Amino acid sequence: MELEMSGQGIQSLELGINILKKIGEADKPLSISEISELCDISKSKLHRYLTSFCRTGFLQRDSSLHYTIGSDLIRIGNKASKSLDIRELASPTLIRLRNTLNETVFLTIWRGNAPYPIELKESNRSVNIGIRVGYQTSIVLTTSGRLFAAFLPEVVPNEMIHREIIEHHLNPEEFKNELSEIRKNGYSITRESLIPGIVAVGCPVFGRDNKIIATISIVGILGVLDLSSDSELIKCLKKECMELSQSLQFG
Repeated sequence: MELEMSGQGIQSLELGINILKKIGEADKPLSISEISELCDISKSKLHRYLTSFCRTGFLQRDSSLHYTIGSDLIRIGNKASKSLDIRELASPTLIRLRNTLNETVFLTIWRGNAPYPIELKESNRSVNIGIRVGYQTSIVLTTSGRLFAAFLPEVVPNEMIHREIIEHHLNPEEFKNELSEIRKNGYSITRESLIPGIVAVGCPVFGRDNKIIATISIVGILGVLDLSSDSELIKCLKKECMELSQSLQFG
């Protein structure tokens, strides 16, 4: 249920946002006269808002003096919607995997400079998997971190990887080779990297630009989770992630 904000707001800001909404909802560029009529505001007053919005990149004006939503506002909206969209779109996949395999499944995105789990579907087993939703996780110790390092090298800071490799006493050359194997195989496996007896396997999810935008991982108990390359579990995970990627790319 939505909660209504109480207290005094900024009327001019609310008016400006309403102007942006009206322009954004239109199916064509609008003249100042059309915007004035839609928003029930005088042209002289409206012009000041339009000027500020164009200066900040929230609107753009073409050569015929018609207005449309600007690139900066589109960029902000796209960035804000990414994690929400992928959580909503991936939810059926997570539930299907959890129900089919009876294992805990979670979705992770790259935020800032680290992987962050944003959705978790738990199995009916009571298992401490060492993952908390909304909290930063390791790049080198988790399936999701390794997948991002393998498929998104342009935004994963090398210095952070190097620092974690030293911190966790890993072999840099072995880690580099593992990233190559991840790219080759299309999935990542970690064994007891966070908690003794807990293992995980994860696959990438690709977006419209064919870049990794999320990962889906299955986590379970060592000896119970079949992590062999030809296991039905890995085949199922790869298939579901591939289908989700295709729906994001062509949907």
